[in-house]
Amino acid sequence: MAQANRMLALRLFGVPQARAQAVLKAAAAQGCPGLRLLSREEELVVCVNVQADNEAEASRICKQWNEYFREQFGPAVFGEGDTELAKAALTGLAKKHKLFVAADEATGHLLEARIRSEKEAAAVYDFGDHSYRHPTKADRLEPPRALLDKYPDCPVQPAAGRAHQALALSGADWAVSYQPAQGVQPGFVLVCGAKTVYLHVLAPSAQPGMLAANWIFDMLRRLALGLETAEGVQSFVYGKPAPVLPVLKTPVPQKTETPRPRPAAAPQPSAQNAAWQKTGGAVPPVSRAANLRSAGRQLFDESAQLPEPPARKRNPASRPLACLILVLLIAAVAFGVVWLAERPAAQQMSGAGYGTADYDTAARDYLTRAQEDNSKVAAYLALPKLGGTLVYQPNASQPGQAVGLAVQAAQGDELARFVSSGQPGQARTNQIVECPEGSIRQLSELDEEELLRDNCGFTLYTDGSTYRYKVAAVFYWDPAETGETAFDLYGLQDLSDQQNFLNFVLGVKARSLYEMPVDLEDEDSFVTLVADASDGSGRKLAVTGRLQRQDEAGFLLGRQIVQADQPLLPLAMYAQTGEEVPSVETLHQYWMNWYATGGATSSDVQQESGMPQEDQVVEGVHPLDPNATPIPTLTPPPTDAPATPSPKPSATTKPGTTPKPGATQAPDATQAPQATQAPGGNTAQPTPAPQPTQAPQPTATPSAGTITVTMNGVRQEMDLVECLAMIARNELGAGAPIEAYKAQMVAAHSWILSQGGAPSVSGREPNETIRQAAREVANQIVTYNGRVAFTPYFASAAFGTCPSEDVWGSSRPYLVAVESPYDQQYASNWKNTRVFTEQEVADRAMEKLGVDLYAYSEDPNDWFGDIVKNSSGYVTSLRLGTATITGQKLQVSVLAGFAGRDIRSAAFDIAYADGSFSITCYGYGHGCGLSQYGAWGYAANGWTYDQILAHYFPGTTLSAVG
Repeated sequence: MAQANRMLALRLFGVPQARAQAVLKAAAAQGCPGLRLLSREEELVVCVNVQADNEAEASRICKQWNEYFREQFGPAVFGEGDTELAKAALTGLAKKHKLFVAADEATGHLLEARIRSEKEAAAVYDFGDHSYRHPTKADRLEPPRALLDKYPDCPVQPAAGRAHQALALSGADWAVSYQPAQGVQPGFVLVCGAKTVYLHVLAPSAQPGMLAANWIFDMLRRLALGLETAEGVQSFVYGKPAPVLPVLKTPVPQKTETPRPRPAAAPQPSAQNAAWQKTGGAVPPVSRAANLRSAGRQLFDESAQLPEPPARKRNPASRPLACLILVLLIAAVAFGVVWLAERPAAQQMSGAGYGTADYDTAARDYLTRAQEDNSKVAAYLALPKLGGTLVYQPNASQPGQAVGLAVQAAQGDELARFVSSGQPGQARTNQIVECPEGSIRQLSELDEEELLRDNCGFTLYTDGSTYRYKVAAVFYWDPAETGETAFDLYGLQDLSDQQNFLNFVLGVKARSLYEMPVDLEDEDSFVTLVADASDGSGRKLAVTGRLQRQDEAGFLLGRQIVQADQPLLPLAMYAQTGEEVPSVETLHQYWMNWYATGGATSSDVQQESGMPQEDQVVEGVHPLDPNATPIPTLTPPPTDAPATPSPKPSATTKPGTTPKPGATQAPDATQAPQATQAPGGNTAQPTPAPQPTQAPQPTATPSAGTITVTMNGVRQEMDLVECLAMIARNELGAGAPIEAYKAQMVAAHSWILSQGGAPSVSGREPNETIRQAAREVANQIVTYNGRVAFTPYFASAAFGTCPSEDVWGSSRPYLVAVESPYDQQYASNWKNTRVFTEQEVADRAMEKLGVDLYAYSEDPNDWFGDIVKNSSGYVTSLRLGTATITGQKLQVSVLAGFAGRDIRSAAFDIAYADGSFSITCYGYGHGCGLSQYGAWGYAANGWTYDQILAHYFPGTTLSAVG
C-alpha cells in the first residue's frame, strides 16, 4: 500500500539557533518525525517530513506539529513553505495600512532589491520618492544639529536623527536605517517611530547586507502587527540617550562604496539570485512537495537531503497543449492592456500616505481622471485609515450606470452622493454626503472609539480645491423621529441664519457619542457624512466634520477623544435599555454655554474669576451640632486615621512615599501613588474603577431652599438640591463614589457663596442617586473662623495641590499644598504632551510678551530656561527669552488658544527637538483646593466626605447654613 508523504516547512526569524535546536530536540523526544533545522543569516526553517498510511493522517500529523512549533516560537513564526520574510513584512504592513521609508539611499537599495517585484511594496514603501530621492526633501535628510551637539560621541544618534527627519518629511509610520560595521563599531539597524526608536546590533556575518535587511523586515513586521519584539531588539525614546554599542574584538576594515543608481525596473534574476525572485504567472504548476523542496534548497542549503516528490510521467500531448495555452495567454494579456487603458477609474485609490502633499496630488489626479470618465463625479472623499470614495452629484444616474466596469462589478446603491449642490468650504453651511454601505468600508463603525481615533478627520478633493475636516461630532440619528428629541439634519444645511446655526451646533454636540477636541466658531463650515448604522436598526450614523481654518494646525488629536457623558440618543434606544431620556433643554443649555465660553472648564472659570480679597460673611451660618468641633486637619484623628498616612508635601523625597519634585527638577511621572488606608480599618487597595455606592434610602430632609447662579449660561434662581446635583453630575460624571459627590457638592456650595452674586457654573441632568446625596448635604458649607471659605476645585493634581499664592497671588491659611496620591491612578489623561512648532512659540512670544526670540538666540534650545517649580511640581517662574513669567501665564496666555492643544496645567516639562517644543503636563486644572479625582480615590478607599474636605482644606470647619 502506497504511503502518503507530507512535508511541513515553518519559517522563523529572531530566534537564537541554540533555542531552536533545544525546541526541536524536545519535539524529537516526543516523536516528531523527519525533523531538520536549516538556517541562513539568522533565518530558520523547521522542516518536518511526515509519512503516513493516507493523506488525511499525514495532514493531521503536520497540523499537530505546526500548532506545536507555533506555540513554542510565537511571533517568530512568519510563514510556511516558500513565504519570504520580506513578503511577510509587506503583507503585515499592508494589512494594517502602515507605511515606511528608508532614511538614506544605501538602506533603500538594500531593501528594494528584496521587495521590488512584490505587489504590496508600492502600497507600503515609497522607493525613496518621498525621502532620499525627492528633489527637495533629500537635502533635508540630516540629523538635527542640536541632537548631534547633545550626543557628540554616540554613533546611533545621527542615524536616529536622520530617520526621524525622514519620518517627518514623508508622513510615514516608520523610517528605517542600516549602518554597516566600521572599525570596532558593530553594524546595526534601527526602525524609528514618532517617539520610539528600535535598535538591533548585528552579529558579524559573511553577508551583512542580507542579515541587516532580514532584521529590518522582521522588526517592521512585528511592529505593524503589534507583536512582541525579537530577542536582542532594544528601544529608546527619540532624543534621549541611546543604548551603548559593544566593541568588536576584530576591527572591520574600512570600505568605500559608490552608491548604486536605482534601476528603472526590477532586475532580471541571475544564476546567483534566482532563488530570491518571485515566480511569474506563466510557470507550469508543480506539486506542493516540490515547492517545499525547492524553497528549502534554494534558500538555505543545496545539499540538504529533503524528500523527493514521486516521479511524474511526461505526457506526449503536453507540448502542443502548452503552446496553445501560451498563445491564449498572450492574447488575454493584450486584451487586458487595451481594456486597462480605456476603462474608467475605479471607486477608490490606495489610502497609503494620507495627509501628505504627494497623496493630495495623487488624489486630485485620480479625481480628474474619474471626472473625464463620468461628468457626474463631483469630489473624492478620503479618510486616514478607511480609504476613500468618489462622491457624485445629487442627480447622478442610477448606481453602476455609465461609470465603468469597476462599479458594475458590485451592483446596488454604492455611490456616495452630495444631498445638495452647494460648494464645500462656504462659511455657515453644512454639506451632507450620503455614504451607502458599499462606498466606504467601516464608515458605519466609526461609533467605535479605537476606529474613530484613527479616523478623526477627513478630506474632500474637488475641482482645484482641497478641504480638510476635523471630526466635531459622531452621533446616532433617526430621520423619522418626531417630537422634542427630533433633529432636522437635512433641514440644517444653510446655516446663514443665526438660529439655524445654533440649532445645528447644539444638535450635533448634544448627540455626539464622544467629546471631540474640536472647537466651533460662528463662521465655521461643516460637512456631515451619513451612513447606515452597523447594527441594522435602520438608524443612521452621522459624522460631522468642521473645516480646518486657514491659520489652524492640521493635527488630528485622536488620543484626546473621550466618551461623552450623557449623549442624546434616538428615542428607540432608550426604549430598548429602559433608561430615562435626559432633558433636551438642559443639554442644549449646557452646550450653548460650552459654545459661548469656548469650552471653558469650571477650573478655567474659577481661575479667571479670581479669589476674593477676604472670606465672605454669610447670614445663618451655625455649627452642625452644638458640640461640633473643627474638622481635623490634613488627616482624620488617630482613631480614624490611616495606619500609614502619606507624608505632607515636601520638596525632598522621603523613602517609600510618593515622590515630590524639587524646586527646579522635573517631576517623576512614572511612580504610582501609595494606597492610603481607610479610616478605622485595614488597608483598602485602590480599585481601577470604583463602582458607584448604592444610594441611601431617602430621609425626611427639610427643603434646602434656593440659590442664585448662572447655570449653563442662564442666570436663574434654582432649587439648591437640584443645582448641587447638576454640578456634581457634570464634574464627576455618573459613576463616582457617593462620598466624592458629597465633597464636590459642599465645595461647590461654599465656592458659590464665596463669590457673591450669580457665579457661572455648569451642570448636567443628575440621576436620583446623586439627588439623594445632594439632599443630605445641601445645607452644609465649609467655613474658616466663622466665614464661608473660598473652596475652588479642579480635575486632577500634579504631585500634590498648589497653594493659592501660586495661582491667585495671595494666600489663605487653608489653601496650602497637600498631597493627592490617587490622581495618577484615577484620572484620565493625567499626563499629556502638547507640541508647538518653533515658529508658533516665536510668534506668540512676540505677540504676548513683545520678545523677539530669534534675536535672543538662534538656537531654540536657549529660549526657555531658569524653570522653578514648587513642591507639587507647578512652575512658579520661568524665562522665555528676556521675559520672566509664571507657568500659569504660559498656560493661560502665551500658548493658549491653539485648538486641541490646551496646556492643561501649570505643572509641566519643556523639551525641544526637530523644530518643535514638547510641553508635557501633569494633572488638569489650576491645582488649588479640592482635586476631584483625588477625592474620588480617597472615597473609593473608605474616606467620608468630611474627611476629604478636611484634607484638601486643612483647618476649616464644616458648618450648616439656612
